Amino acid sequence: MRCEDAYRHGVQGQHRIRTLCWRYDIRDWNAMTKQFVNDAREESIVGIWFFIIINTTILAILVNIFSLSLGMTEVTPGLFFIPVVITAYWYPKKGMLFAFLVTAIYLCMIYVLMGGSPPDLVTGLFKSIIMVGVAAVVSSLALNLQKSEAKYRGIFNNSEAGTGLIDAQNLSIIEVNQRFASILGYSREDIHDVTFSQLWVDASRRDLFFARLIKEGVDNFETRFTAKTQETRWVLLAAGMLPDHLFVCTMVDITDRKQMEAAQKTALQQIEKNIEQFAILGDHIRNPLAVIVGLTCMLAEDIASKVLAQAKEIDRIITQIDIGWIESDKVRNIIRKYYGIGADEVEETRRGAGTPPDAVYKKKK
Repeated sequence: MRCEDAYRHGVQGQHRIRTLCWRYDIRDWNAMTKQFVNDAREESIVGIWFFIIINTTILAILVNIFSLSLGMTEVTPGLFFIPVVITAYWYPKKGMLFAFLVTAIYLCMIYVLMGGSPPDLVTGLFKSIIMVGVAAVVSSLALNLQKSEAKYRGIFNNSEAGTGLIDAQNLSIIEVNQRFASILGYSREDIHDVTFSQLWVDASRRDLFFARLIKEGVDNFETRFTAKTQETRWVLLAAGMLPDHLFVCTMVDITDRKQMEAAQKTALQQIEKNIEQFAILGDHIRNPLAVIVGLTCMLAEDIASKVLAQAKEIDRIITQIDIGWIESDKVRNIIRKYYGIGADEVEETRRGAGTPPDAVYKKKK
């Protein structure tokens, strides 16, 4: 039986391992698919510009061959700037090489079609130098732009605060980082199906948010958002307007903090009520105790002395409770001062008790 159990557990363990591996393979496949889609989009954009570069280069060569064959050298060389600038911007590391290639082709065309005229070659050389200089400037600016974009893209994607870019006109969500989507239970793709306005729970808070945003920007704005699961999440927002009718919004999840504050408030309110009960407990006990002491005169002397002794002991215990109430009153004042909790409950307790604690306190003193 032990061998059979061991064999069964071994088979079950292998099945669990295979299932776990299969799940991770699926996750990896989904991540790879999303990355592949993003890369495919970027490659399609770059591919379009590559097609434009090839066609504008061929067009510039053909137009210059035609114009040089007619002896015109003033205007048409400017057509080469179009593919050179586009290449330097989209392929900054290859922009200079492409510019040298285009200028070499242009100088060869002048030499062949213009009969190697020195003035034409010198003019073409100056134009080629300008073309290479423009390519160098555009390539440098494009490289710096790519580095800045990569830096801020890394900050955007890896920030612990949720960050989103919102269209201020129709309130559509243009782009968010992973943290923004995960706070609300969405993926970065699914969150585009809802508008920024639909996330709000309180319409009045939403209107106040946009009023502040338009006027001076928003900072430390607490509100509630509706998650994908219809769960309410407390968030802390900050936002500012951007050009082109856009605004950026950062979001921090403070749901746990709000829940802790609510639990803390409930506990402090209970402490406040307990303190008030101490305030009236002494009178509630002393009143029947005074009746008992008064009735001792009707008892035998030895029994009366024992009852009076126990009554004094009870009174001593109540006095200790009163001392504790005095100390607790200090605690209550601290709660009121630093937490702003208990004022309403205190008044309700006082009205329900019928005797103000301050009056009880003065009596005790």
